[in-house]
Amino acid sequence: MTWKEFNELVRVYLLVDSERKGRGVQEKIDTLIVSAVRDMSSYVPALRENQYKFYSSANLVEPDPQDLSNVNSEDTDVHKGIFPSARSRLKQVIVRRIPTTENGQELSSYFTPQIIPWESRFALINGGVSERTSGMPGRITFGDGKFWTGPKLRNDEAIYIYFDGELSYTPMYRATEDEKNAPVILDEQEAKAASDFVKSELSKDVENDLKMHMAYIQMYQKERALIFINRKDYQASSLENVSGVGTGGFVVG
Repeated sequence: MTWKEFNELVRVYLLVDSERKGRGVQEKIDTLIVSAVRDMSSYVPALRENQYKFYSSANLVEPDPQDLSNVNSEDTDVHKGIFPSARSRLKQVIVRRIPTTENGQELSSYFTPQIIPWESRFALINGGVSERTSGMPGRITFGDGKFWTGPKLRNDEAIYIYFDGELSYTPMYRATEDEKNAPVILDEQEAKAASDFVKSELSKDVENDLKMHMAYIQMYQKERALIFINRKDYQASSLENVSGVGTGGFVVG
């Protein structure tokens, strides 16, 4: 299921509340869905585990000039991406190079860039790697809500960042296409719980009905408890098993 599909499923459970009119109401619903997911992940460890983010050269940019103050930024072989997940524990970073006619590969190649401290990020610029190889897989550094990686991703490469941490998504009304189509580990039980969380907040903030607010929030809390019970014995996701991600890592944020 993608983030977009999850939001659509939540709105199915919202029924008539999904059609509410009024200035800013639809944006508020999108934002409340994000808040519901974040709240669930803070109570359910299984939702925080085995996450990943995917990036290609199309959604990475060169570092901002202000990031490179007093540094000659000409011909820098560095890409910058947004990694906003606060208090996340990195598990592994993998660069995948897919087979193309141009590179002559028959199978995908995988590289594990070295993770260096944010304070050492300018090392990516000074004497950076010009070509990614198995012996020189590149480097990556995280800090200040973003990451730098060098060398730049080629058009036939993508980077996968595997981590544990609080679920943090962008509200649908301002999400990019990549964010809308990003896979999520959420399913129908989380969608139903999120809908009751949204209803509780709408009852309080829009209708000023504290009785209905309490009724819906109690329903949400019961559903959240069931999600914890149902997920606590889940095995590691297939994503982790396939990628060979280990249990160690680095703390970010």
